[in-house]
Amino acid sequence: MTEFYGLPNTGEFWHWTNALHFVLVGLAGGMAFLAAILTLRQHPERKRYWWLAGILIALDLFVLWAESPARWRFSHIWLFFSFEPGAPIWWGAWGLSAAMAAVALLLLKQWVRLLERIPEGVLGVVMLLGSLVALAYPGFALAVNTTRPLWNSMMLAIFPITALLMVLAIAILLGSTWAKRWEVWAAALSLGLLLAYPFTLQEAAREHLFREGLVGYALAGLLIAVAALLFRNPRWAAALGLAGAVGLRWLLVMVGQFQSPGL
Repeated sequence: MTEFYGLPNTGEFWHWTNALHFVLVGLAGGMAFLAAILTLRQHPERKRYWWLAGILIALDLFVLWAESPARWRFSHIWLFFSFEPGAPIWWGAWGLSAAMAAVALLLLKQWVRLLERIPEGVLGVVMLLGSLVALAYPGFALAVNTTRPLWNSMMLAIFPITALLMVLAIAILLGSTWAKRWEVWAAALSLGLLLAYPFTLQEAAREHLFREGLVGYALAGLLIAVAALLFRNPRWAAALGLAGAVGLRWLLVMVGQFQSPGL
């Protein structure tokens, strides 16, 4: 757990692989959320999103395993034999696993006769619950780290909303026209949170954010703003919104772990 959260005043304790995980877990949880909604609505595109959700969850779990110093001891298994509701990584592991199990069963139902009796709706509900936990987990993981003042309670809103922006943007790029309206709302909410966030920080923390990441923060905001306003070209809007959301998540993970004097 110390390796995951870091100790007070230890400076940088996460690297690019950890930032990649915070992007991938948003994609995985968000795609599972879309797949669950489409499953519950019996949407004809749902099977495509089952595959996307399964691939993204597997990729994220692989990255999380590969970046751990304990990867060859396979000590992550303790997460599934413990009860640690105060640990965000425990919630994340179970949320992703529940969503992955539901996806796997939905895909296998097409070929395994014994699984045909399991209602799609039940698996859709399991996937939905798992995806909601996975969407909440990244912001929770940052917000509980009180030794890093840039990771405040705003993380609980910024990370789920930007995750939805990312996956809705991907849905648009894949030709799912139903995603456009929701992508605009996700972009607008992401932009509002991005603009409000600096005002929720202590003065020293705000100065630290702008000193270390002003250019990246402003660029992410610009891309997300264009995504919210570019109605006539949905694919361009989606691509820019996706880039902005990825950049914002990456920046908050990397810049947020530093502590300047006075923090």
